[in-house]
Amino acid sequence: MRSILYFLAFFIFILPACDSPKPKHIDEKGKALIGKWHRFSTENGYSEFDIDSQYVVFYNQKVGRFKLPYKIENDSLKYLTKQYVAKITAYGDSVLLEGNDSTKAVLHRFKEPDAPFKTIPEQQDSLLFASYLAYFDKRLILEFEKAGIKIADGAEKPLEPAYEELLKKRINK
Repeated sequence: MRSILYFLAFFIFILPACDSPKPKHIDEKGKALIGKWHRFSTENGYSEFDIDSQYVVFYNQKVGRFKLPYKIENDSLKYLTKQYVAKITAYGDSVLLEGNDSTKAVLHRFKEPDAPFKTIPEQQDSLLFASYLAYFDKRLILEFEKAGIKIADGAEKPLEPAYEELLKKRINK
């Protein structure tokens, strides 16, 4: 009778402990990144991202438009043409990227069902790109105002002239 109790106890306590969690699938993190994103930081300004299964396309007022191929390895995003790798932590509508260069970036998913851009246009002299820029500038100014930074229209002195100058330089191109 005791052997039956020991045998039963073995199955009750030992077998569930052997059940290991399922490994994370690389595709889950990759799929979590696919979509339209934006971020704001005082160091880098406002940026928008259009991420598909192969490319991260981003645009900001400092460096313009970039398209970089990437891959997902375990829980990290790795650019194929740059020496940048970032650990991905998904938080629903936002993603934290912790880079190998000690940078941290929080990307926020656009909440609109149809993001303000389908893709960030490749031809910078096209009508589609001009239309994108007009809406980009509105979103940029809104993000700066949320952060407490006023971009002046020339009648008053701005708090952060560097961002206003970058914006003017880009518009005059």
